[in-house]
Amino acid sequence: MLIEIWEWLRGYDKWIQVEAKVESSNVEETKQTVHGQPAPSTWASRDELVWSDRQGHRRSVEFKVPDDSPLYQLIGGETVTIRYNPAKPEKFYYRELLRTRVHTAIKMIFLGLLFLGALFVRYRYL
Repeated sequence: MLIEIWEWLRGYDKWIQVEAKVESSNVEETKQTVHGQPAPSTWASRDELVWSDRQGHRRSVEFKVPDDSPLYQLIGGETVTIRYNPAKPEKFYYRELLRTRVHTAIKMIFLGLLFLGALFVRYRYL
C-alpha cells in the first residue's frame, strides 16, 4: 500500500510500463576493511537492464545490489517489468530495486544507531 502511494506521489504510475531484459549479471566480491584490517567479504551483483522506448531507441542502465537482495538472483536473459519517463526515457523506475534500496538504507540506519548507542553506553560509564 505504501509503495503505491509513493509511486502515485512521484508520478511513476504515469510512466510507460515496459518489459526490460537483464542483459548481463555479474557477481563481484566487495572487499572491506575495518580499522585497517580486512573484514569478511560480501558479494554484490552488477546488472544491466535493457529496454526500447516508444521511438524504438535502445535504453540501458546498470545497477548494483547486495547479496541479501532478491534481485541478486537475476541472471542474464530474464525479463522484468519497469517504467520509464516518457519525457526522459533514460530515467526508469523498478519497484523491486526501490525495495532493495529502502531495505539497505533501513539496515544501515539501524546499524548506525546501534553503533552510536554502543558508543553512548561506553562513554557514559567511563
